[in-house]
Amino acid sequence: MKFIPRMALAATLSAAAPLAAQAQQTQVFTNDQRFFQEGLELFDRGKYGAAQQSFQRYLDLTQRRSGELPSSHTTDAEYYYAVSGLYLFHPDAEDRILAFAANHPAHPKAPEAFFQLGKFYFDKKDYVRAVDYLQRVGADNLTGEQRAESEFKLAYSYFAQKEFDKAKLLFDRTKQGSTEYRFASSYYAGYLAYRAGDYAGARRDLAVAEQNDAYRPVVPAVMSQIYYKEGDFDGLIGYGTKALAQTPPPQSADEIQLLVGDAYYQKQDFKKAAEYFDRYAAGRKKIDPEVQYKIGYANYKMGDFKGAIGSLKGVAARRDSLGQNAAYHLGLSYLQSNQKQLALNSFDAARKANYDKNITENATVKYAQVNYELGNAPEVVASLKDFSKRFPRSKNQAVVDDILSESFLNSSDYAQALNYLDNLDERSSKLNATYQRVSYLQAATLYNNGRFNEALPLLDKSLKYPQDDALRAAAQVLKGEIYSIGQKYPEAIQSYTAAARTARSGSAAEADFDQRARYGLGYAYYNTKQYDRARPQFQAYLSDPQAKPTDPNYYDVTLRLADTYYVAKNYQQALDLYDKAIQANAQDKDYAYYQKSLTLGLMGRRDEASRNLSTLLKTNPNSRYADDAVYQQAQLDFESGNFQPAVDGFTRLIQNRPNSPLIPQALQKRGVAYANLNQHEKAVADYRQVLTQYPQTKSANTALYSLQESLTALGRTEEFDQYLAQYKQQNPSSNATESVEFEAAKSLYLAEKYQQAIPRLESYLKQYPSNALAADGRYFLADSYLKLNNKTEALPRLRAVVEEGKSEFVNRAVGRVADLEFENKNYAEAAKYYTRLREVSQNKREVANAGLGLMKSYYESGDFVGTRRVAEELRAQGNASPTASNAALLYLGKASYKAGNLDQAIPELTTAAAAADESGAEAQYLIADVLYQQKKYPEALDAAYKTNASNYELWQGRGFLLIADIYAAQGETFQARATLNSIIDNKFPLAEIIEGAKQRLSALPADATPAPAAPGKAAPGKTPTTSKPGTTTAPTSKKAPGRNSLVPTPAQPADSTSTTVEP
Repeated sequence: MKFIPRMALAATLSAAAPLAAQAQQTQVFTNDQRFFQEGLELFDRGKYGAAQQSFQRYLDLTQRRSGELPSSHTTDAEYYYAVSGLYLFHPDAEDRILAFAANHPAHPKAPEAFFQLGKFYFDKKDYVRAVDYLQRVGADNLTGEQRAESEFKLAYSYFAQKEFDKAKLLFDRTKQGSTEYRFASSYYAGYLAYRAGDYAGARRDLAVAEQNDAYRPVVPAVMSQIYYKEGDFDGLIGYGTKALAQTPPPQSADEIQLLVGDAYYQKQDFKKAAEYFDRYAAGRKKIDPEVQYKIGYANYKMGDFKGAIGSLKGVAARRDSLGQNAAYHLGLSYLQSNQKQLALNSFDAARKANYDKNITENATVKYAQVNYELGNAPEVVASLKDFSKRFPRSKNQAVVDDILSESFLNSSDYAQALNYLDNLDERSSKLNATYQRVSYLQAATLYNNGRFNEALPLLDKSLKYPQDDALRAAAQVLKGEIYSIGQKYPEAIQSYTAAARTARSGSAAEADFDQRARYGLGYAYYNTKQYDRARPQFQAYLSDPQAKPTDPNYYDVTLRLADTYYVAKNYQQALDLYDKAIQANAQDKDYAYYQKSLTLGLMGRRDEASRNLSTLLKTNPNSRYADDAVYQQAQLDFESGNFQPAVDGFTRLIQNRPNSPLIPQALQKRGVAYANLNQHEKAVADYRQVLTQYPQTKSANTALYSLQESLTALGRTEEFDQYLAQYKQQNPSSNATESVEFEAAKSLYLAEKYQQAIPRLESYLKQYPSNALAADGRYFLADSYLKLNNKTEALPRLRAVVEEGKSEFVNRAVGRVADLEFENKNYAEAAKYYTRLREVSQNKREVANAGLGLMKSYYESGDFVGTRRVAEELRAQGNASPTASNAALLYLGKASYKAGNLDQAIPELTTAAAAADESGAEAQYLIADVLYQQKKYPEALDAAYKTNASNYELWQGRGFLLIADIYAAQGETFQARATLNSIIDNKFPLAEIIEGAKQRLSALPADATPAPAAPGKAAPGKTPTTSKPGTTTAPTSKKAPGRNSLVPTPAQPADSTSTTVEP
């Protein structure tokens, strides 16, 4: 125990100074005896100065009668003179008394002399000297009252010096009988018994002390502690409530209320506990954390979750067992208040502490459950992935498996899910079904990221557990897609065929896998030129009742079916289908126009064909078929023998579209047209340009023969040998030195040995700068520098390749330059190159990727109108590239946001956030940021937590920082601190995020509830004070009782988390 309640010893403990006059009989005194008797009377009245004078005069008279023997009165007078000096604080008084005792050891006053000295030093609180004199008192020579006083004061002096065993013996003796020290001795004897753990003896003694009015106010505080220590909570409640009803109330009444409240708490009568806790807390500015916890826990158990939150919030910030308990129950309180986001941080803090393993386990499960309910599947997986190792044989394991199973399906971190599932010793049927789905989803993720070879084995894993027919069909279709991309068409055909069979059974029959299989199978046959086999697949696709013109692939299939008719020379059927796509304003209607013109040309309807080509160029001048259309218009005139219009058409292409891959053919055909117009000089110029600039093309071979004819017509046949030699040099045989050297350098490049390739390529280009192979060599050299991240060397070389325009890889060079200029923040230049790349790309995916770069360039340069235009075009391209389509949705929202149109930005970003790629993650973050800027904190918090569902660390991290900002803005400092500490303690993988967390953490205000001081040693408190001999004040308390005993027991956080999770 740490205190003695404040109290005063009974004022009735008056001084027991010797009443000398009581022993005198009334009589007539002689003159000298009169002075002695006056001295006694004055001494008894406490007039020690006057008494000392009378005793001195008496002694002076008796000493003059030198012949007489000293009387007993003379010795008494010496004694009283010395004692009077003691109370007058004369410096020689102590020596006089000691001399008296030494000179008169047999005198009855000798023992009393030590008694008086002991009392004197007791009153001065010099307990060391008080003990020295009081223990020398001969008790047999004292009166009963003096003996009681001497023993009590000696006992208290021992008590003051912490010699408790000696004090206890004396208090036990003086408490007997009916002396005035009985109650004081009983009180201290009771306290010492309590201190020694003798609670029964303490209660007996304190019950006696309590009978005295002086001790009645102070005994209840100690008595309440005894009941508490004994665990007699019923006894404490009965005694404490009665004591608190006293008038006036007992000392330390608030501490008694605390103990009574805790007694009710231990009996789980939380309503009563809260009542007494509230009384204790009333008016206090600060409450010890242990008490604050119990107040909060009692409120929680009563269902007063708001009150629980208010009490537990400050305690939960502590990093100790109490803080862990508080954080856990704070989380439960938030959960009951439907504040799941706040509950999440509380459970997170509790699960990361290891003071109580049971709390750690339950908090971990709760944390996972709340994350699951909020859709934060990646965090569920992260928090439970090592659960079975940390908590073996846990009663929560079945719940954990269910949560994990469902979360794996909703998480984008499928690799981690697979790792977990692969390492399980056993998997239930449900987990095998999860394995099938997760394997497929991870394969799909890798597919979308272009990692096709990594996706294939995962699809095989998924197909190993064919519990869901729809998933099985989906995996087979995806395998077909991957094989098709790799141009492994026989394997693709096999996969699509398997998917078509699976699609007819089980759950797969309810989905569109049969259509997807037909689409893929038709294309696989189409790309292998098996048009007769492709045709029925496309026909079946369009004939299916599910096929609708609104389907993204509907008109694509229509055009492919038309192509099969075109190849089979069923021109009218082809023409009807091309017209169908044109009339529907299909996405690829420019292709339909172009193919229709070719078909009409083959049908001899050249005028109609030309008009169609004109319509194509007018309605879509930037079409990727525009070059072909211009060329084809000229070709129609050429084939009709209209050579001058043909020349004009080819010239338009050459002049207006200098980057077109059809330039060599246009030059060669224009040359022939010039020759037919007998303009052989112009024809020779075109042929020479083809041979010089495009020596390795098929057009160069044709131009060589045409050149010979025109030179002959001009009578300059001898010049042909020069051009023939030049052609042979530009097209060396495979055994030629130049070719061998080039192939050696090229093989190093293709083997990704860029460091070795660079000097070989530079050496080759130095020796053969004009060789036809040099153009490709310049590209390989530039790309090698790029692959080694030497962008300074790569960029100018790539630009040169683009400007030269002779390399087979010129389009790749255009893309590389565009990317580098974007990286260098030269957005206008980047946009120029992306635009060119978009125009010359040959397939939808390449067109979409170029558009993606163009859109980003416009956005970064602040051209939000251009951003929206390209984004809408990307969306209209449908399924050309899922990544580009999702990014388009994101940039529509970003453009609106930057333009200040927040009302338009939110729905656009919400649509974009549905994507599972990085665009979706960024969109989700931006939604939260917009809401935060608008001070819509609850909505912003919900949106920010959803960023955790992505698998993209940058947006996860920024989302966490935004969550902390939102909490701080709401005044939820504990939650903000917990979020930031979580980022730092868990070593978030991005330095940018950790630094942001540290900066925010340092800016947060300090915690409201400081850690409690370390408990001190038990002490009896103040020592007695006296105003005159025999008047004593009891020790006073400096410490409140019981606070350190109110530590939560391990059994308190008993809430079970074993409820199952509903999927």
